[in-house]
This record gives sequence, structure tokens and C-alpha cells, in this order.
Amino acid sequence: MREKPTNLSEKEIESLLDTYKEWELDTKDGIPFLKMEKEFRNFTEAFSFITKVALVSESIDHHAEIWNVYNKLRLQLLTHETNSLTTKDKEFITLLMK
Repeated sequence: MREKPTNLSEKEIESLLDTYKEWELDTKDGIPFLKMEKEFRNFTEAFSFITKVALVSESIDHHAEIWNVYNKLRLQLLTHETNSLTTKDKEFITLLMK
């Protein structure tokens, strides 16, 4: 049985954002999420990064929302089962940004 992720504290979220400056905190309808917007030199570089997102997602069974138009990429991340930011989100970002 899969272990349920635990919510991140405000301090943990701040620490994560201090470490990974590409990410920022946002909310929609009172639900917090993390987002990252990035522009690459071309579509191939953007798609290479999307491939990394896919590999990380599958490895930990946690999937970001992905938008891509040519060389522009946007990711949104939260734990849907809890409608909050959890240890799963921290693990995802930590692995993705290595």
C-alpha cells in the first residue's frame, strides 16, 4: 500500500522556493500550487525537458500539469488527492531540478 504524502509547512515551502528559484507559489480558488515557466532556445530543448518531467513523474507516480508551445513550457504542481502541497511535490521538484 502506498504511503500517503504529508502536507508541507509554510517554512518547508519557503525553503523549497529559496532553493529552486525557478519555481513560485500561486493559488487558485484558495488551493496552493507551485508553478514554473521556462523558455528554451527551441522546441527540441523544451521537449527534452518535458521528457525529463515524464521520467521523474513515472518514477515517483506524481505528475505535474504541463503546457508547451514551441519553446515555452509551463508546469503546475500540487498533490491532487489532498489539494495541497505535500512531500510528493518536494520530491518531484528535487529530482527534476538535479
